[in-house]
Amino acid sequence: MNRPTNDPNPIDLVAGHILGDLSPEEVAQLNQALAETPTLHEEIATFEEAFSLLPYDLPIAEPSASLKDKILSAASQPIAGASPEPAPSNVVSIASPRQRRWQRWIPAISAGIAAAAVVALGVSQVQLSRQSEQIEAANAELERLRSELQANQATIALLNQPDVQVHSLVGTPSNPDSRLATARLLAKPGDVSVTIVAQDLPKLSSDRIYRLWAVATPSSAPMYCGQFRQDETGTAQWIAPNAACTQNPLQLLITLDAPTDPTTSAGPLVMQSFG
Repeated sequence: MNRPTNDPNPIDLVAGHILGDLSPEEVAQLNQALAETPTLHEEIATFEEAFSLLPYDLPIAEPSASLKDKILSAASQPIAGASPEPAPSNVVSIASPRQRRWQRWIPAISAGIAAAAVVALGVSQVQLSRQSEQIEAANAELERLRSELQANQATIALLNQPDVQVHSLVGTPSNPDSRLATARLLAKPGDVSVTIVAQDLPKLSSDRIYRLWAVATPSSAPMYCGQFRQDETGTAQWIAPNAACTQNPLQLLITLDAPTDPTTSAGPLVMQSFG
């Protein structure tokens, strides 16, 4: 710095220290001023804080290639008249603006944490929703098992009754790749109450019905014994229209018909019993 007098203002020395252009004589004068006026340390701290914030208010500009070469060349040359000795330790060093650049990332870090929290909350809600769906599915399955258990208990109670006959029926192989349906028909001779428990018997639409037929002798025509649709457990119960249906018939048949079809002729065969 070039000053008109040999007695510079201490504030000028402080500013020159912040800008880094004090001569060795001016450094000595600043140290003496700091010793005589300790409050100058606060002035240095204030100037350093203001100086460190200047880069954040200036637009970032890339120097031209020629100017960059000149800057690098000048920076590599020693300063004329500068002392090779380090500055006295009692002079506060300039704080690098880079030490404060991390503060610029605080808003981005906060936004990232907030976004992560939102994602975590969304994941938790999805997990809770899936758990709720699983609980509802488990409750529905439990209710189905209870209904099936009640139906099985009724069937077991029927099997424990005396004189109950069990007739086994097997589905016709309409599709070689599918499992054959099976069924058990429970009835007491002379009792018009009929119970059937079927497995793998296809569920029907509203325009189709299963019908049971009894064949008394090899030469007799099938006799209509009622129609049904099994429930979810595969069980169906109804009252036969003729007591002869439960008088130990020679064969039982199940056909697929329309509810409006006449009961004098059977539709396509679905299942049959074997003596």
